[in-house]
Amino acid sequence: MRELPRHRIREVLQSEDYKTLALLCLDLLGAKDWLEGWKKMEEVVTASGEFVLSKFLASAYVLAHEEIYRLLSRSTREFLARDVVLCLEKTAQVIDALSQKQGSASGYAPPGV
Repeated sequence: MRELPRHRIREVLQSEDYKTLALLCLDLLGAKDWLEGWKKMEEVVTASGEFVLSKFLASAYVLAHEEIYRLLSRSTREFLARDVVLCLEKTAQVIDALSQKQGSASGYAPPGV
């Protein structure tokens, strides 16, 4: 599992750089773009049953896309940013739990993660 960059999360929250915050979701999933990120998240969701992760990733997707981002009020951006932080934390926990569930001998990670 990739390490959750808590210091980086704090930095981007303090600077209100919500687009960069959203992109941390892709980093955590080891995805090069949003399509790959959605594929990998779907694998995590399917393996774990944690469907809320899809909702959280949707918030990240919205914040990462300029044409949507610029339409949002500051309050809406902050609200979605909180979901992105939850996405990062919960996704890291779920991937870790899936790895532990499969046992350390198998070295489980959802495909591509």
